[in-house]
Amino acid sequence: MGRFESTVPFYARFREPYPPDFFATVAERLVLNRDTRLLDAGCGPGLLAIGFAPYVGSCTGVDPEPAMLRAAEAAAKATGVKLRLIAGRLEDLPGNLGAFDLVTIGRALHWMDREASLKALERVVAAGGATVTCAPRTAKTDGSPWVAHYDEVRKAWAEDQDRRRYDIDHNEWFAGSPFRVADQIALPYSHRVTIPDLIGRALSKSNTSPQVLGDRRAAFESALAKALEPYAVDGFLNEEIVAVVTVLRRSQSGVEH
Repeated sequence: MGRFESTVPFYARFREPYPPDFFATVAERLVLNRDTRLLDAGCGPGLLAIGFAPYVGSCTGVDPEPAMLRAAEAAAKATGVKLRLIAGRLEDLPGNLGAFDLVTIGRALHWMDREASLKALERVVAAGGATVTCAPRTAKTDGSPWVAHYDEVRKAWAEDQDRRRYDIDHNEWFAGSPFRVADQIALPYSHRVTIPDLIGRALSKSNTSPQVLGDRRAAFESALAKALEPYAVDGFLNEEIVAVVTVLRRSQSGVEH
């Protein structure tokens, strides 16, 4: 079992949720409609694909992890959403799928091969179409002091200590491609979580997945619980999330410089 496969039982349930009305708000800003063809690259368990499906004409998800696709298929069936799923990477998509008006990328851009993915996006995104990245993140605020301690424990146990892969500058990443940043949407959201919720979220991360932790998992969970317990009130902690959506429009004329 690989580290991504071992995150599947925790991913959809415990990852930072998208705010209420997230999909409706983004769909309105992007003017999605029943003529829109959407591709969700690195779709995982289908959170974005399923969320946007009611606002578009067709929705396709692609992911290289079979267990993620099985989770996406089950979730789509449970919610009554029609979703086409393809096993593989963005750059390996067959050429007979046609052009997509919108390609969404959730928490996957940092795992993609930049050069190959940009070539694939140039091939699959229609002229005038867009690539959209979506990432809900927990904000470090005075109202959620536990976040810094949670991150410290995760970092101490993580497989990779170099965090640079996760810090993406969209202008830099998409430089030399036909895509340029056209808009950014930030949607805040507050809710409550439990310590088991946050332990599950940690296990949904590839660098602290059950496969990575191995026989250290119980000690890791105990360390997280110990760090979080002082901040819990009646079993809950306050969490403030900001979902950041970056819209990159494809130019009609070619590569942007």
